[in-house]
Amino acid sequence: MDFRDAEGIKCPLLVDPELHAYAAAGLRRGILSSIGPGVLVRGIRALREGKRQGATQGDPWQQGGVFVIRPGNLVDFSYISEEAGDHPSPESVLAALDKKGQRAGGRKRPKA
Repeated sequence: MDFRDAEGIKCPLLVDPELHAYAAAGLRRGILSSIGPGVLVRGIRALREGKRQGATQGDPWQQGGVFVIRPGNLVDFSYISEEAGDHPSPESVLAALDKKGQRAGGRKRPKA
């Protein structure tokens, strides 16, 4: 399946409805990680900032993470969310991309 980003660039869209990749990456899943006290605090903060929860898609109990993976399965950055709303700072992800020269104007550098 293909996807076009906001600039119309075609790229593959990979989906995992059985959550195999989540399990392999060690990502958390459970009710407490979705409705615990930290989630409530972040939810109130988000509401104060004018943000609203949209319709839930997929598994509501599955937590996510962020990974920067280079060819050869080299992991330059990994962040496993403890609970809903727990994300790494954008600066830390961008720093991992910059460190390996993967980011140029928001995109992966083209191959020479």
